[in-house]
Amino acid sequence: MAKLIILRGLPASGKSTWARRWAEDPTNTWPHCIISLDDIRVMIAGSPTNRDRMRDQYGGRFENMVVALGRRMVADALDAGWDVVADAQHANPTYAKELAQLAQRHGALWETKDFDVPLDELLQRNAARNAADHVPDAYIRDSWKRFHRTMFRPIMPGDPNGNLLERMCADPDVRVIPVQGEHDIYACNFTSKAFREGRWTTRTINARGLFVDGTGHVTQRGFEKFFAVDETPETSYDSIIEHCQRHPEALPVRVERKENGFLGLIGAADESKTTSGSNQRRFRFWSKSGQTDYSALIERLFPADDDVRDRLWQYLHDWNVTAAVETIDTKSDRHIVGYDHSELRLLHLIRNQEQFTIDYEHEQLFADSGGFTRPEILGRCETVEQVAQAIADAKASDREGAVLYFNDGWMVKVKSDRYKMIKSLRPSLQRALLRGRNLVDRGATAERARRVIDYAREHDIDLTYQRKAFGERDVDMITVGRIVDLLDDRTASSSASSASSTISNM
Repeated sequence: MAKLIILRGLPASGKSTWARRWAEDPTNTWPHCIISLDDIRVMIAGSPTNRDRMRDQYGGRFENMVVALGRRMVADALDAGWDVVADAQHANPTYAKELAQLAQRHGALWETKDFDVPLDELLQRNAARNAADHVPDAYIRDSWKRFHRTMFRPIMPGDPNGNLLERMCADPDVRVIPVQGEHDIYACNFTSKAFREGRWTTRTINARGLFVDGTGHVTQRGFEKFFAVDETPETSYDSIIEHCQRHPEALPVRVERKENGFLGLIGAADESKTTSGSNQRRFRFWSKSGQTDYSALIERLFPADDDVRDRLWQYLHDWNVTAAVETIDTKSDRHIVGYDHSELRLLHLIRNQEQFTIDYEHEQLFADSGGFTRPEILGRCETVEQVAQAIADAKASDREGAVLYFNDGWMVKVKSDRYKMIKSLRPSLQRALLRGRNLVDRGATAERARRVIDYAREHDIDLTYQRKAFGERDVDMITVGRIVDLLDDRTASSSASSASSTISNM
């Protein structure tokens, strides 16, 4: 049976050297070959110099073609019964997982060969490379920072007909990774490619902060992916209105304020024994990926009183739910909407099961017991006309927007026009303020970003803030929003004055 060997390692880690020795080994008598993405790039371009030019000129289009050719060559070689070494970085675990799935589809065995080399040694080796093989040190550093912690984890291609974990692993549009600090618990989230290309299926919609153990049991979970008005054909404004007209059972619709922090997921882990023999009740403070740097922010805002914590743990455990909270941290994680103080706001209790379901029955008791604020209820829509008005009001809001909870279980969010406009400025402002790059883009967004920067410099306003928990600076979008509002007010006043002057001169 043919076998695929998937190499994993950053540039200068020794992958290609190992592959050449493997190919030249006289004891390796089974038909075998190396398929190297680096070699395919040069083959397409004709030379290393032209390869670099094509990379710069065509970017992702060039790389996508290289990967597609590599996959096709691997598949053809496996079908011919040859052993194959896939020589590439495979830093993103998704790429290695896709190759393992490809091997399975073509009836081949597969394994990984890892080259885990310290960063300093990678940089030393890279410096000794010839010019054609040398890569920028910044690229190696960035890849190490982004992928080193995850790239060597075990690959689990999964069974499309197996339990929930196996089904998630078998889906190429779902990323499954072990949760840091846990045994046999995995975080399931849709891939960035699925998000970009709109690959929404029942499985990818469900895979959003879904935590599953090795048996396929849901241990904790967040909201399923739901969409904004006009984000998808199904949530276009006309489709929403038509849904209400055709399905009167969808009414009434509860309209909640959409908060502007980050989603925290709080669950009850199993009790464990301490060294003194007493029971210890442990919480899981997770973001959508599990235990991350944001977990400490969630825990810091959680009630500290032991009696309250015991009661909340018991509720989460007995009801088998996850508390989904909006984490508002004014010191370390500011967004666009300003808040007076940091806190956790209880959004909903979500049942720990495959099908997304909100446990409305127990929410108020949990909120009262923990002293959690709930999102503001903006209204209750009994008619189609009221739904239309609620959408219009949310779009015109100076907050993030609203979430519409239909009586039939459908959920739709509405982002305000102001929120979307200010959020669109963030990439340009980050490039200019954090990376020192010039704003060369054209268009209304870039021009607005320039006006904000000019105003801040003129009035000696710092547009960045120190993220206290992370020790890094970021753009203060709350301040940006205030400046945008001020500039827009000035523009409106100027236009009104100009119009008034024109009228008086007629």
